[in-house]
Order: sequence, then C-alpha cells, then structure tokens
Amino acid sequence: MEVAKVLSKEGVFGFGLSEPEEALILRNNGFSQPILLLSGFEKDWLSEMYNLKITPVVTNLFTLEWLCEFVRKKNLKWEFHLKVDTGMHRFGLNLKDLNTFIEKIKKFSLLKLTGVMTHFSCSENLEHELTQLQLKNLKKVLEKLKINKILPKYVHFANSGGIIFLPEKGNLVRPGISLYGSYPCYKAKELIRLYPVMTLKSKIAEIKRIKKGDYAGYGPNFKAKKDTILGLIPVGYGDGYLRSLSNKGFAYYRGKRVSVIGNVSMKALYLNLTEIENPKIGDEVILLGGENEEVPVDELANLAGTISYELFCSLGKTIPKEYKN
Repeated sequence: MEVAKVLSKEGVFGFGLSEPEEALILRNNGFSQPILLLSGFEKDWLSEMYNLKITPVVTNLFTLEWLCEFVRKKNLKWEFHLKVDTGMHRFGLNLKDLNTFIEKIKKFSLLKLTGVMTHFSCSENLEHELTQLQLKNLKKVLEKLKINKILPKYVHFANSGGIIFLPEKGNLVRPGISLYGSYPCYKAKELIRLYPVMTLKSKIAEIKRIKKGDYAGYGPNFKAKKDTILGLIPVGYGDGYLRSLSNKGFAYYRGKRVSVIGNVSMKALYLNLTEIENPKIGDEVILLGGENEEVPVDELANLAGTISYELFCSLGKTIPKEYKN
C-alpha cells in the first residue's frame, strides 16, 4: 500500500496486479488509476472486476468467451487488453488463435480492445534469438490488428530488463524488480544506477559461546573448528529468510560482515560473532540492504542460488514494516 501511494504521487499510469483482492485494497484506499490483472482472470471474478473498474486481460479464447458472455448478459460495455504469447509460452493468446480472436471482437461491439501486451523471457539479452523472435511476433500481431482496423491505444511489453535494454519499449512500461532498487541482471549495473529501498534489520536475541568440537543447530550442520561466539537472530525461513542461505549468507554488524552458520531454522539463524569484540544481546544487525548497501540483495540472492525477486517476495509476511520518506 505504501509503495502504491508513492507511485501514485509520481504519476504512474496504473497498477498491474494478480487478483481482485489486491485491487479491492487499492480502490478502498482511494486509488482511481487503471488496474490490470496481468495474468488473466477466472470466470467467477468478472462481476467483482467490473465493480472495481478493473481492466480485464484476455489471455486465451476461453477468457475471451467468458468476457463476451458476461457483458452480453449484463448488456455492458467494457474495455480490455489482450496478452499474446510471443514465444515465452506462459500466459497469453496462442498466435494460431489470433485470427479467431480478431473475427470474434470485430463482431462484438460491447468489448473494446484498448491494449496489447506480451512478456519477454530474457529482455535483458537483446541479441538472444528468443528476444528477437518475440519482438518479431509482437510486430506481426500489431500489423494483423491494424489490417483489421483494430488500433489499440496501448502497447506494453517492457519489464525492468526491457526498459533498460530494449530499444523499443511501447507506450507503457511495466517495471517490477527495478522499483525496489534491484537489477534484472548484473550487466544492467553498467547502464543505470538504482537505489535499494528495502532494509531488513533484527536484533541479537541470544549469545552462545561454544567450544571447539561443539555442534549448533539442526542437522547438525555446523561443528565448531575453534571456540566460537554465536549470535542467535530471531528470523528464519518462516519469515522468508531463505533456508538455502544456511552456511552461505551474511549479515552486517558493527561495521563488519558476519557469516550465517549452520542451518537456518523456522524462526532463527546463527551469526558468527567470534571476530566481534564484546557482542551484546539487543544489538541491531542488518540482514538485507542497509543505507549503504551493506548486505546487497543481489549478492545474497546469488549465494542462495536464486534471484532478488524471490527474496523480496519471501520476506516480510510476518515481519513488522516501517516506511520512511
């Protein structure tokens, strides 16, 4: 919600969401911008979608038929966008169905196509054959629509990678991961400066001083090679801190990086504080982000064998949030 408020003040065209429940939250808080459900919709969502003034995104002939049936029964007019599958083979109308789609909407005056969209598999790699194929297929779709005198007002396909790397971007763009200050790939850092907007902090809940040969945590997956000071942090995979960061991750404490050791458990993880002088219970540690990127999300994601998107989406479901500026 707080992010949406900032984006609204910055003058964004609208919001791309997944479910009507998300749209309801925005509408109940006074947001009037267009809302699209980018992954399509279910048949029983349509009534609520119309009441919430959501722009439907048709992704196949079935959803088109549902939409036609709904507006016919209600005798309503509704604008919608079409999502086409240009080669990623996820959500989107199959290209072989485009002629059927065109013939259907040409005869159906209650629906108006106002936008065409697709999604790129690797927009950060302009030279990849799939990126070139998707651009080519999208142009074919637009040309065929134009031949049939169907001229959608909006064309959008550029995600964060597309905004940075694609020379063509349509007249709407859909930034995602870049909104949070993370890069779609490492080479994007050479072209644009992004500023992380999320920091995860916690406090030391316990301090354990263990001897050489002692074990710690589940598994056990850690055996001390020397006398070791452990800081127990009350954050774990139940809070979205990935278990794959066991014995790999790191945090920031008193000006130094400190490593995650042992297995991350549901509500706790260990930090190795052996090199820190007199660590104290209650002291603050940075687990992600920081004012000076002390714990870069891209680096942490790489250690976990994932992308920063997964970290952003995982964290915070049970963690209190504080918004600044």
